[in-house]
Amino acid sequence: MRLHLAGLAVLLASTLTSAPLRAEVGASHLTVSQWVAPSKAETLTGRVILPSVNGEAKAVADAKITLLDNDGNVLRGTSNDAGEFAIENVKPGVYSLTAKAKDVFACFATHVLDAETTAGTHFPGELEIAAANIDFTMVKMAVTRYLPAKLSGSVVSLPTEKLSEVSERVCNDHFLRVMQSDGGMNGMLRLAGANGSVLDAANLTNVFIVKDGKTIARAVTDETGNFRVDALAADEYSLLAVGAAGVGLVGFELVDEAQQKAAKGDDKQKLIGLHGHGAPYCNYFEMQVAPCPEVIHCVEEEVIVEEEIVVEEEIVADGYGTPLDGCCSSGGGYGGGGGGGHGGLGGIAALAGIGGLIAVALDDDDDDKDHKIKPPHAISPIKHDSSYYGSYNYQSNPYQSSSYQSSPYGF
Repeated sequence: MRLHLAGLAVLLASTLTSAPLRAEVGASHLTVSQWVAPSKAETLTGRVILPSVNGEAKAVADAKITLLDNDGNVLRGTSNDAGEFAIENVKPGVYSLTAKAKDVFACFATHVLDAETTAGTHFPGELEIAAANIDFTMVKMAVTRYLPAKLSGSVVSLPTEKLSEVSERVCNDHFLRVMQSDGGMNGMLRLAGANGSVLDAANLTNVFIVKDGKTIARAVTDETGNFRVDALAADEYSLLAVGAAGVGLVGFELVDEAQQKAAKGDDKQKLIGLHGHGAPYCNYFEMQVAPCPEVIHCVEEEVIVEEEIVVEEEIVADGYGTPLDGCCSSGGGYGGGGGGGHGGLGGIAALAGIGGLIAVALDDDDDDKDHKIKPPHAISPIKHDSSYYGSYNYQSNPYQSSSYQSSPYGF
C-alpha cells in the first residue's frame, strides 16, 4: 500500500554526542522483561505475549523473533501456538530484539547473561516479550521520521560486577503493569547496558502512546530520561520510543489508581493474569531502548525513503512521497548496485540508509543464518531543537503549519 503524506508534525530527536547522563537508582524496576540468564547455555527461551487489562496476557503465535548484536550477527526464532520460542547459539551480550507478527510488534534492548556468573541473583531464566498491538507500517514511519541525522554507534557491554544489585534494579514480578499517577503516567527511558547498577538516561527521546492504531499522547524525555503523560485513562496501550538513544516498542497496561487506594490495607487483593502477573504494579513506566544504529532488523520488509527536505530552516521533512511501497523499485539486486530487486545481501545498505531502518527481505527458510549486517549511519528527517523537551502537547505543535498533513497514525 502506498501512503501519500504531504508533510509532518515534528518531534525532536537528539544528535548530542556528549556522554549520557546517569539516572539515580531508586526503588524502581523495569516495566519490561529485558534481562535474562538462560538455564541452558546459549539457548534463549521465552514467550511473546500481548498485555491486556487486569493483568491478563494473550499468547502471540507465529511471531518472528530477531536478535541483532553489536557486530551485526543475526539470530532468529519463531513462536509456537502458545507464544513460546527457543533460539540457539545466543551468547552472553546485549542485543537489539524485535518480534513481529500480524499487527503485532516489539522492539527493545535484551541482555543475555551467563547463568553461572549470575548464581545467587534473581535474573529470570526465560524472556517474556510484551509486544504492542500495532501495525508495523506505523513503526517504520516513526523510525524513518524521527531518528536523528548522526548516530555514534557506541559498543554496549554487560556489567561484570555488582550483578546482584543489577538484578534488584531491573527485575521484578510486576512486568507489564504501570500505576496511573494523578490521572496520567510517569515514565523513564534508559540506555541499554548498565554502569554498575546504574542505568544511563535516554535523554531527549520521542515518546508516543498508541491506542487502536492512533497516537493519542506524546512526550519527550528530559535530560534525566524522565517523561510525563497527562490525562491518560487506565487501559492497555503501546509505547513507542524513538531517538538518538535508540528505539523501543512494547505493550503495557495502565492500572486505575483507584485500585491503589482500594488495595491499601488489603494484602490479599491481587489481579492474576495468564502468566502470573499480579498486583501491585510498577509505579512508573521504565524501559531500556534498543541501541542505535543497529536498532531495527525487520524480516520480509523493504523500505525506500526519499531524500530529506529542509522546510523553513526548522524542519527537515522526510520526503514522504512513496516511502512505504513495501517493495523495491527497479535497480541492482542485494548483491550489488542500487536498492532494488531480490539478489544477494550486499546492497542492504542502500535500502537501510535513511532513517536508520535496517530492512531485510529474507525468506524464513533461508539457509544462510550466519550473515552479518553492517548498518550505515542513519539520516534524520528531523533537526533537533535542544530547547524543546519535556511534556509535549501534540495538539499545539509549534513547528506544524496549517498546511501540514499528519500521518494516518497521528504523528
